[in-house]
Amino acid sequence: MTKFVSFLFIALLSFSSNAMQHGGSSAGKGKNGTTCTIASLKCAKAPSASFGPDGKLWLAWVFGGHVYVQHSVDYGKTYSQPLSVNRAPEKIAARAENRAKIQLDSAGNIYISWTQSLNKKYTGNIRFSRSLDGGETFSQPITVNDDRQEISHRFDSMVVSDDGKVFISWLDKRDQQAAKDKGLEYIGGALYYSYSADQGKTFSKNMNLSDNSCVCCRIAMALDNNNLPVIAWRDIYGNDVNNQIRDHSLITFDSELKPGKKIRLSNEQWKINGCPHHGPAVDVDGNGVVHSTWFNDSSNEEQDGDHVLFYGNSSNAYKAMGFGQADKQSAHPYVATLNQDGVSQTVFLVWKEFDGKKTDILMKVSQDAGASWGQNTVVSTTVGSSDHPLLVKNSKAVYLSWHTQDEGYRFLPLSPASLVAGSK
Repeated sequence: MTKFVSFLFIALLSFSSNAMQHGGSSAGKGKNGTTCTIASLKCAKAPSASFGPDGKLWLAWVFGGHVYVQHSVDYGKTYSQPLSVNRAPEKIAARAENRAKIQLDSAGNIYISWTQSLNKKYTGNIRFSRSLDGGETFSQPITVNDDRQEISHRFDSMVVSDDGKVFISWLDKRDQQAAKDKGLEYIGGALYYSYSADQGKTFSKNMNLSDNSCVCCRIAMALDNNNLPVIAWRDIYGNDVNNQIRDHSLITFDSELKPGKKIRLSNEQWKINGCPHHGPAVDVDGNGVVHSTWFNDSSNEEQDGDHVLFYGNSSNAYKAMGFGQADKQSAHPYVATLNQDGVSQTVFLVWKEFDGKKTDILMKVSQDAGASWGQNTVVSTTVGSSDHPLLVKNSKAVYLSWHTQDEGYRFLPLSPASLVAGSK
């Protein structure tokens, strides 16, 4: 199994184009390779999407040192003119694993977070802005991390409750730096967290949730049914710098500032002394069950060594179901749940596969909260470079959010036909 890993990562990391993923330049390549000099969705870097309470679809993306937002009232057929969030340009991370985030509360207030890249390589700050007037204006951006050393505070993730509580987590190297200053060894970074009870006006003191995290994989966040965060991330197990195991962990909260004990989410025992640029995804269904999916190179035969993608949920202690194949370059899975009828919970999984000529987005659907699954379905394809697939939902449907070099931004409803039962 491990023989596929080097080839897999070289292919995947080169396949996500530099033109699509870097946000510091005022010019670049957009849809069909056109040169971009004016901010527009066709030239967007790493778009994120979220629905507002009135049904509007909101996007956040990066171009020329600015985060831009725009909205659609017709599910992505047309969009408003883009509006800049940050007045002064700054270097902004706009990559598949580290993009600007957008969330809305039930009053229609808009919340944006992103990672500001600093001058030194692999350094950054966590930035935040909000709009309390429905996207007409945005506040002056603030820095959420209270450690201001020029080190890594990056890979932010954010969720917002209906009443405007803001939860942000990120990967932070302040403890690694402190250890280094003392001549001590510290593997990886740390998972940090901050919370706002006043719609993002102020944030709590930064909290270290877990030491020795992987340093460049996306963090997954969702809200549970008590409006408290659930966080999943790639963690480092073992204290041998030359023999690291990079599996995943998950943490829930008893209250906004009282985290529970972290649990081990995945147990594929992946030994890799470097960051694989593959973070997990997580969602919580209407019955409070936590669903997660992740990528790992499986060297544990008990975990089904033919698979590189995995899914588990809290109802069965996250027992891993393997799917996706290394020889198909399966990668970057995402999960979303939908309450179909007030009782049953539908679970959607999407991921990428590359056959050497084109990239497909595949989907699996479960209509019984992850107990059984339908057949794999191809829901979108491109022959050019592309972003990771994301899932966005409102109360009625789940949508694929996917940015490709050739076709531009796609926002696609997932077909009810995909819910036909099957077995694969």
